[in-house]
Amino acid sequence: MKKEISLTRYFMIFLAHAAFSLVCTGILWAGILYAASLFHFIIPANTVERSVSAWCATLDGHSAIRPEEIPSGADYAFFDKDGMILQSTLDEDGLKTAGGLASSSERNYIRRMGTDIFLRIDTDTQCIVVSYRLIARFASPVLQRIFPNAELSLLILLLFLIIADIVFISLKYARRLNRELQKLAEAAQKVGEQTLDFDVQRTGLLEFNRIMDSLEHLKTDLQSSLKEQWAMEQQKKQQLTALAHDIKTPLTIVRGNAELLLETELTEEQHEYAAFILEHSGQIQRYVTGMMEISRPVNPSGDVRELRELLDIIAENIESLGKKKHLSCRLLSRNLPDSLPVPGAEFQRILDNLTDNAVQYSPEGGTVFLYAELSEEHLLLRIRDEGKGFSGEALSLAATEFYRADQSRGSKEHFGLGLSIVKQIVTELGGTLLLENAPEKGALVTVSFPLVPFSGKVFRPGNQIFK
Repeated sequence: MKKEISLTRYFMIFLAHAAFSLVCTGILWAGILYAASLFHFIIPANTVERSVSAWCATLDGHSAIRPEEIPSGADYAFFDKDGMILQSTLDEDGLKTAGGLASSSERNYIRRMGTDIFLRIDTDTQCIVVSYRLIARFASPVLQRIFPNAELSLLILLLFLIIADIVFISLKYARRLNRELQKLAEAAQKVGEQTLDFDVQRTGLLEFNRIMDSLEHLKTDLQSSLKEQWAMEQQKKQQLTALAHDIKTPLTIVRGNAELLLETELTEEQHEYAAFILEHSGQIQRYVTGMMEISRPVNPSGDVRELRELLDIIAENIESLGKKKHLSCRLLSRNLPDSLPVPGAEFQRILDNLTDNAVQYSPEGGTVFLYAELSEEHLLLRIRDEGKGFSGEALSLAATEFYRADQSRGSKEHFGLGLSIVKQIVTELGGTLLLENAPEKGALVTVSFPLVPFSGKVFRPGNQIFK
């Protein structure tokens, strides 16, 4: 088992590692300075000063000094006895300072201006001011031009090393912490998606493992809850199926007797009662049929049919069902190949329920639009009527079992099962159901299936295979 530590200890280790790394960085920087000095890569700050001091010790104070005698690394300015400048290598500010020192009556022969040192030397015929800087310099002339202040450059190098060291250590520990957080996030995501067939991974951090333990308990409880929910759902479906079968037999007897009564000689009032019984028993029968339909599991039947053929049949059914309302059907398609095999029984159930709804809610003389489109990734089936459309509540609840819409789409023939049956089948096939109101008018229902080629000819929606 992986050894676990607390977050407090983790951050203490991080700080200790960072401190140790900073010490190593300081040692590395000191080593760079020592090597640079040892191999004369950097000229120490007092090198020129020592050269000037040694040179001054050789002067007798009377002989004239020539410019080429000035030690390397030092600048100079030559004045005559009247204080007139003869020649100089100083810049404007340096020359101004040197002139002031040369014309001064004080007996101070040295002047400091920051790191710049000005030294006055008098001979019988001259006054010379020698200037040098007490800063380290690079030995290379090229580096001197690029980095005139070697000390500042080295300090910048130290700062860069410190920042790089902190960033490196932080990223290293952040990556480790992120790996542990990723395990936690993946477990939480799977629990959230109810994908519970996984093992919770342990992390190296005590606090994270406590959360993992909680997720493990949550996963176990959720698995148990889902099993119970599934069992209750199956029991509910079995009860609905049994109830529907129990109702169906006496209902058939009631309808049969009502039909027989209508064939006998009845008074006008008795005929009206018998017709009333027959009409409403038919309504109950349709309700029972819907209950049996939604209780029936969605299993691949192996029935494969051509989509174009199925759409033609559905279009004919729409016009047949809508004769009383004088409805027409417009069948539109886009990018459909001549041959597109689909799961016939499942698609038939989907389209039958959708067209039944469209016919019920279409106005007199209206049109039902049936549209099919095939893209590289999806098969889209759309059905639109010209009715009043979905209410705001129905847009989110219409696919719920036994939902009855408000008056905008209310009907005594509507039992709240059609769209829930469609949603059940579509979901089992890996597709999606979308309810919306068409921009033109009426309700628009869209069914989308992700398509995957199977054996080069047959397509399979979602995870179900149809041969």
